[in-house]
Amino acid sequence: MAIQLNDRDHLIFNLIDEHQVLLEKHISWFISGEDKPVLIRDRLRKLFYLDYLLCHRHGTKLPWWTTPTKPLVYMLSSMTRSLSAMNEPEIDLFDANVQRHLLEIANIRMLYLMGVKEGGVSNFTWTTMRGGNKRLDARAEFRANESAQRVGIINHPTINDEMIARFEVALKEDAIDKILIISRDEAHQMQLQMKMSSNAALQKRCLFATHQELYKSGVIGADWQNCDQSSSCAFRIPTIPVTTGWSNNFIAATA
Repeated sequence: MAIQLNDRDHLIFNLIDEHQVLLEKHISWFISGEDKPVLIRDRLRKLFYLDYLLCHRHGTKLPWWTTPTKPLVYMLSSMTRSLSAMNEPEIDLFDANVQRHLLEIANIRMLYLMGVKEGGVSNFTWTTMRGGNKRLDARAEFRANESAQRVGIINHPTINDEMIARFEVALKEDAIDKILIISRDEAHQMQLQMKMSSNAALQKRCLFATHQELYKSGVIGADWQNCDQSSSCAFRIPTIPVTTGWSNNFIAATA
């Protein structure tokens, strides 16, 4: 049977189009903003049954997913893309590695929203970057410790010389003060730090953390590191509560 699409349905479509793949938990947080995450499971199921959304179980085990069944990933159907005048994806959204990368970026956005809810982050805005020539995965503006922040976010980048050039251009052209680079494990993080340690411009403006550290301590309370592996106090506020980890279906990732 047909249903009358409402404003929240179109918001769901726009959010999925922005991130390309999302989990139910992401959508709940993104819709609710600073309020308590809303329950949208029944609506998502109905949109799936009526072919507005595609839904399938992720193909591999994600380190931060702990329930016995694999997570349900939501994508837009061709019908919805046509209805909403949205372009078809240029990448294979059914590829498990592609999905993992996109879901990790959505996780970081959700951690910021958790920080807003706990009081350590305010005036938060987020822009997900798209396109083959993008330099950043996302850009965020927020206030923390009474200081305005403009950051670019990179998720687990491939380590090569082209990466260095891309980061240098991002700092010049993307209206950001820092680049936050999040790795899946400490080994990858250390390789990045060594690669950038001889670049004076990047050395001063790049900060590093692992997903495990963010899930454990939150984006503000995390132990962000400089290129020399020393701790940075760029965001931390000793008196604010920090995110203790995922609730319900999520825990800290393991290397």
